[in-house]
Amino acid sequence: KMKRAFVALLKLRAYESDDADEAGDGDGAVGPGAVRREATADDVLGDDGLRQMMREKQLEARRKIIQAAKLIGPKIAGNAELGYEFLLEEMHAHGYEFLANELEMEQALGHLRGSGANFEEGKRALKEFEKKEHALKARAATNLSFLYFAEGDYDNAEKYADMSVESNRYDARALVNKGNCMLQRGDMEGARDSYLEAVGVEADCVDAIYNLGLVNKRLEQYQDALVNFRKVLAIIPNDPEATWQLADVCERAGNTSMAIKQFDLLHARVPTDPGVLARLGALHAAAGDEAKALQCYNESHRVYPPDINVIEWLGTYHAQQRAYEKAYKHFAFANEVKPRDVKWPLLAASCQRRGGKLADALETYKNIHAKWPDHAECLKHIVGILTDLGRTSEAAEFDAKLSIAESKMRGGGSSGANDG
Repeated sequence: KMKRAFVALLKLRAYESDDADEAGDGDGAVGPGAVRREATADDVLGDDGLRQMMREKQLEARRKIIQAAKLIGPKIAGNAELGYEFLLEEMHAHGYEFLANELEMEQALGHLRGSGANFEEGKRALKEFEKKEHALKARAATNLSFLYFAEGDYDNAEKYADMSVESNRYDARALVNKGNCMLQRGDMEGARDSYLEAVGVEADCVDAIYNLGLVNKRLEQYQDALVNFRKVLAIIPNDPEATWQLADVCERAGNTSMAIKQFDLLHARVPTDPGVLARLGALHAAAGDEAKALQCYNESHRVYPPDINVIEWLGTYHAQQRAYEKAYKHFAFANEVKPRDVKWPLLAASCQRRGGKLADALETYKNIHAKWPDHAECLKHIVGILTDLGRTSEAAEFDAKLSIAESKMRGGGSSGANDG
């Protein structure tokens, strides 16, 4: 029944033009850059309200045909492939060449969507359009360029980006793909020109405006970047990525108060993002507001404990406040996160020593010595604590080890200050 109904739909040509060229009736269906037929007297003299209405009806009829094909294609045969094959044959038979090509394009792009995406089959199907007419070739090349870029195959991405731009210089997506390829190989000026051209073609092309902002940020053209990211937010209000970039550019430009305002807005939209909280903490610390900095860093640490920069700030802050027990816990945890870096157990032991826990500090230093036997700073602390505790013979033993370690250092050896 669906097959018969679709064939009947194809036979209804109530709004078709008398022109032989189905897609060339001025409706723009072929797309910018396509080869146009010669204008006729009907085109020049007959462009009145009735003709415009007929164009709109014709476009609507074609949209319904395509929608019907998409809906019934997967259901009218044993599988979607056979179903689309039947629909394409009927569309060709009834003179809908352009719509058949459109359906083939949708079928090719369908391989790239959803959980069962088959990228190789999608690429194969899109490559078939290289042999077809101008507009379809450009669309296929644009999609292939994007696909190859996402896969990290930048040579093929640039090849198809060039092909799509050559086929249609007025396709904003093609120009964005070209700009992305230039940016990837370090040609920032060329990328900026390509993104600017894309914006000239399509003023609200978000990808082009956003990427233009990224390029301007890299070039340290911060005022231009601010304009770009604000325009993205005007088109897509509250977009988290654009808000992050706007805040980052404000900070780079030296406008700390505006950066804090933008990160606060972003925090309201993504309240559990530890990166946003950490940036807010750093900004408040730079502005001298340690209370707000501490609040932000604590919340960031709660959401994502392993962030080593956050742990270091919290440990250092508590050590400066002489809250050595709290500082010790942070540095001990940092040692768990980065067990191959001697910096963290040294800081933990320092907190124990300053807090008056000499026995605990000595044990921590000895554990460090067991792992990094030639670490001179560690040995100095062991000798100092043993001397303070009156254990002079043991202090002399470690002092001898210290002399050997310092001798190795003078001879060009390593103290093992950071083992990775």
